[in-house]
Parts: sequence; structure tokens; C-alpha cells
Amino acid sequence: MLFQQLIMSRNFSLPPGDTAANVCDAPPASEALRVGLLSNPRSGGNRKGLGVVRDFLAAHPHVQGGEASTPDELEAVLSRFAEYGVDLLIINGGDGTVHAVLTALFGRRLFSRPPILALLQAGTSSMLARDVGIRGEPLAGLRKIRDWSLNPQRTMHAVHIRPVLLVRQCDDRNPQCGMFFGAGAIPRGIDLCHESMNPNGLRGELMPALIIMRLLLAGLTGNEKLLPPTDMEISCDHAPAERQSCLFAIVSTLERLFLGLHPFWGTEDAGLHFTALKSKPAYLLRNLPFLMYGHHRVSASPQNGYFSHNAQTITLNFEGRFTLDGEIYEARPPLTIETTGPARFLKL
Repeated sequence: MLFQQLIMSRNFSLPPGDTAANVCDAPPASEALRVGLLSNPRSGGNRKGLGVVRDFLAAHPHVQGGEASTPDELEAVLSRFAEYGVDLLIINGGDGTVHAVLTALFGRRLFSRPPILALLQAGTSSMLARDVGIRGEPLAGLRKIRDWSLNPQRTMHAVHIRPVLLVRQCDDRNPQCGMFFGAGAIPRGIDLCHESMNPNGLRGELMPALIIMRLLLAGLTGNEKLLPPTDMEISCDHAPAERQSCLFAIVSTLERLFLGLHPFWGTEDAGLHFTALKSKPAYLLRNLPFLMYGHHRVSASPQNGYFSHNAQTITLNFEGRFTLDGEIYEARPPLTIETTGPARFLKL
């Protein structure tokens, strides 16, 4: 929760909707990109030190470097990068760091034109970087980015465009941006990760897999002490709200969650993927292996407690907590989730 203070304390102004025309342009390959490298020393992959990254910066003086682990530090680094005219922003941090940067770019509008983002796998789970980032350890990732940015024949085929979540609470103060929203069991899983199942901060996708298995077991056995249901009203694209008692609700613009999961099977042509699971759904064991990878089954119907849609706007009214890219917040209902951006991600 390193940057939650930044997101909650700043008075962000909402930008008008960006279009592909003003985010897809980039300097031609014949021109050098202006590169910035933002590191969060407290991210899971950086806790043993930033020696390798600092050595890389020393060997590449054309790359602007900055470190940030507090809100003021983050704003200072991004403001300096904006003044320099950074075209390519490397983020050496975890999902929470990316969340803070997205909020600064698309909520606070620190850059007149948001740069291309290159996400290193430097967090505890790095779910965002595994979908729209750079494969491999940070040093290997930096070398890939260097080779691409300096290649006079580089193309934009490696740049992927994705919408970004914009989450507004009831008072409409401090809207937040990210790529993965979760309520119900999702914040509970993060609690388990921090409190008991992963006290040493082990990195990778194994720990999230173990946590979701424990939560699913709690759901199958009706262990409401470990996994209490959340009562919420749900409305997609301003349709009449439906009240449900849910195990979880998730909204994302990612195509790959940890372990390659894609638990969305909506068919609508819209930017937000939404899935909710009712408390005590029918045929859970039969449906789960298919639904986790987006393969719909007839028995996974709303009548049996399964909901999945693509939408432009989602409104959730519930009491409790939610997570946005791993950061935990207390809900001030109703919450409205819509798309902003889009953002450009370098995927190598």
C-alpha cells in the first residue's frame, strides 16, 4: 500500500476521454526515444537492492532515472520526466506502483501526452507486467527495452493499447486508475497473503494460486468465517440494479491474470471485463475448471449464480473493502467503474 496515500490525498482532475489518435503517435524509429526509469525500492523484487538497476543507469546516461517510495517522491520524479519529455517510461516496481503511475497519468494528467509504458516484473506477483509488460527478470527486461528503443528499424507492433479502469466513489473525489478491481474474496485473499500465507514476501505466481485454492475450499465447504459473502447491488451499463450476495466481483481490462487465468466469458463488445460469483453457486466444481479460463458452460447461468459481462460502465453498491491493483481501499458506495485512456504498453 505504498502509494495509497498519494492516490487518496491528491485532488485529481478528470481528463476528457482520450482517443486512439492522440495516444498512438510516437517518434519515428529514426528519432531517439526519451526514456525514463522509475524505480520503487520497496517493491518485492527490489528489496534486496537496486544495484543492478543503478549500474544499468550508469552505463546508459541517456536514460533519466528516478526512485520513489513516497507520494512526494513519485510526483517529483514524474514531473521531472514530463518536463524532459519522456516518450518511454520504464516502471521498475510492482502492481501498486503501476496503479499510482496510471492514476497520475490518466487522473492527474501530469503528461500532456502519456508515454509508452514498459512494466518490469519487479513486484511480488507482477500480475500487470505479466500481461502487458516485459518478460523475464528486471535486468533482462531492461536489455530488451534498450534494444527495442535504440533499433532504427523498430516498429510499433510491440506496443499494445489497452483501456484503463477509472474508479469513482460516491463523493467523486480522487478518482483512481488501474487495471484490476476486486471486491469480496479478493481483498480477503490479499490479507491472507500478507498476514499468514506469505509473510516472507515470496515472489511469483505460486502464492496467489495457493491462496485462491484455500479460498475456493472455503467457498465449497461454506466456511463463511474465512470467506464471508458480500451483499451488493450490481448494474452494468445503467441497467436496473440487481442485488446479490456474492463471493466476489472482479472488473479488469487485463486479458491474463496470474497463472494465465481469464475468468471472463461475456460476449458484449465493450472494454470492461466483469465477473461475479454468487454465494453458494450451483455446480461449482463442475464449472470452475472451465470458467477460470473463460470457457462458458450452460450450467454456469445467472440462475445458478454466475455472472459475466463486458460493459462500458459498471456500478457497484456495497459496504466493505475493494482492491485496485493490489492496493486496499474502503468503499464509499456507490462505486462507478468506467474506462479511460487508453494506455500504451510495450510488450516484449
